[in-house]
Amino acid sequence: MNLSIVFRVVNIIVAAFMIIGGIMTCIAGGFPNFIQGIFVIIFGLMTLLFEFRLPAMITQFASFMFSFMGRGLFYIFLGCITLSYRGLALASGIIVAVIGIVFVILHFFRNKIDIPSNMTKRAFEDAMSGYGSSQDNTTQLNDPTRPVPPLNYPTDGFSTTQSPYVANPNNPYPPSPTYPPANYTKSSAV
Repeated sequence: MNLSIVFRVVNIIVAAFMIIGGIMTCIAGGFPNFIQGIFVIIFGLMTLLFEFRLPAMITQFASFMFSFMGRGLFYIFLGCITLSYRGLALASGIIVAVIGIVFVILHFFRNKIDIPSNMTKRAFEDAMSGYGSSQDNTTQLNDPTRPVPPLNYPTDGFSTTQSPYVANPNNPYPPSPTYPPANYTKSSAV
């Protein structure tokens, strides 16, 4: 059974409740609540963005969003942060936390259900393949024919005349320089 669209709608609803809860937390008063609310709003916008595009720069540091367990724990955390004594913030926090608990439970049944397309390993690898490229750093989720841009590694500037070490032409990464061993027995050494 393909539940990909259902999961996407649920994630969009969670993002909306995160944003609402963040706004209500900002309104609650006090500088700490304001900062906390701003972070919840940013995370809500990030969750919303992940349903339409996967920016490589964000994807690199938010790989937990590609599993039910990671997303569920993230939702539980933000739901608990959003909980307060005001009605709308309390409702938003409970809804986000409950959906997080459902996602954690779904983690143990992931072999029986279809994983949403934006939570697959392929979506993560596609998003990361564009990272560091001079081209567009985002992956369209609905465009499986999009060519993967090549990674642009520096290949020039490592000749043996300019450097004390020899670059391996088969290795795209520059070699680490070698340094002489430290001599701590001399009194002049600091």
